[in-house]
Amino acid sequence: MLTPLRGLGDTFFDWPGNHKPDRGRARRSDLRRGHFPGRPRGRLCGRAGLRFAAGCGLIAALSLPSALPGWHLDGNPSPPSTSQINSAEGQVKQNQASLGAAQGRLSTASKALADLQTQAEVLTERYDETLVNEQRAAAAYKVTQARLAAARQAEDTSQRQLAGLAAQEFESGGGFDAVTSMLGDANGPQGYLNEVGMGQVLAQQGTDTLAVNQANDVVAKVFRTQAHELLVAQQADLRAATALKVAIQAAVARQLQFVRADKAQRDKLATQLATAEAHETALVAARRAYLAAQAAQRAAAAAAAAQSQDSSPTWAAGSGASASQGDIAANWALTQIGKPYQWGGAGPNSYDCSGLAMVAWAQAGVTLLHYTGYQWEEGPHVPIDQLQRGDLVFYATDTSDPGTIHHVGIYIGNGEMVDAPYTGAYVRIDSIYQPGLMSTGVDPAGD
Repeated sequence: MLTPLRGLGDTFFDWPGNHKPDRGRARRSDLRRGHFPGRPRGRLCGRAGLRFAAGCGLIAALSLPSALPGWHLDGNPSPPSTSQINSAEGQVKQNQASLGAAQGRLSTASKALADLQTQAEVLTERYDETLVNEQRAAAAYKVTQARLAAARQAEDTSQRQLAGLAAQEFESGGGFDAVTSMLGDANGPQGYLNEVGMGQVLAQQGTDTLAVNQANDVVAKVFRTQAHELLVAQQADLRAATALKVAIQAAVARQLQFVRADKAQRDKLATQLATAEAHETALVAARRAYLAAQAAQRAAAAAAAAQSQDSSPTWAAGSGASASQGDIAANWALTQIGKPYQWGGAGPNSYDCSGLAMVAWAQAGVTLLHYTGYQWEEGPHVPIDQLQRGDLVFYATDTSDPGTIHHVGIYIGNGEMVDAPYTGAYVRIDSIYQPGLMSTGVDPAGD
């Protein structure tokens, strides 16, 4: 929606255009005058009374997009057909269906990935538990190995002690019988008896020690066997847990690839859908703009036919400015490109639409008033298809009523104009085919 902004003199508004400032477009070839052979410079047209209610800035009545699509009527007189628009709409629906299916696949793949990741966490924790158990079993087996070694060492010591006692007993007996030993003992029979008792005690102790050590050896062997079996079992469990861990990690990696592929396809289809929607929107907007322009031209033609019967004063044929004056105005306007728009501005540093037209034609010696409504009356009217450089083109909210004119530009040829479009913009080159284009321009003659 265009918002009217009232200031001094004219009523101004932010007028949308589909061209951004492009100072590089003022090429030397554009400065050549667009001439149509056989066309007299002046034109007859009834002068309407000074009855215009507003200038640069009434709210646009046509419900057209604020920015024209990339479909220019200039050079493309035929608008997009209904079949083209239907085809574009069908393409959008097809892309929407494809995108929906791709999104469904992505959702399914993402859920499967989440499930696999959960399983991977469970199996990883199980692997960690099995690894700890295997380490414990290995430690226990190592302890039983040490206990077995200690028991065997004690048994060996006991056996050596018994062997020493046996040798001592044999040496004390001297190979003689008990009577001889008793009679030959230095301490007499009592000493012999004491020695025999002590030997028996020592022998019994040795036997007991050997029995204990042998029992320890048996127990150690049992523990060692049990620990070894536990270790073997835990090692087998660890191998199985490792295999499961590797398998689930591989499954997660594969599923992640599927998810990434589905996401890439989804994103690609989303881009295609956006492109198709933009294309459909552009076609619809272009057709609406074309039909609106056609309706405006028909209304303007009807108004012009009715106005031709008016008894108001008319401009005589040939009364407009000369071709050289039009070139002067157009060329000077091109030098002002890039200067900012300002309400009521008339140079040298800023302009509004009618101020730019007034100063441009002043360079050619033609005096115009600083108001679009009056400038519409300040020269013979020229059909749009017969415009020459320097002619003024006008825009209205109701093209059948010149009293609603709100904008003016300076024609430079090739369907383009120099204008000061709206607040916040700069003097620039725009296509003349904008919403609200009047069916005729003006060849300024002044008063």
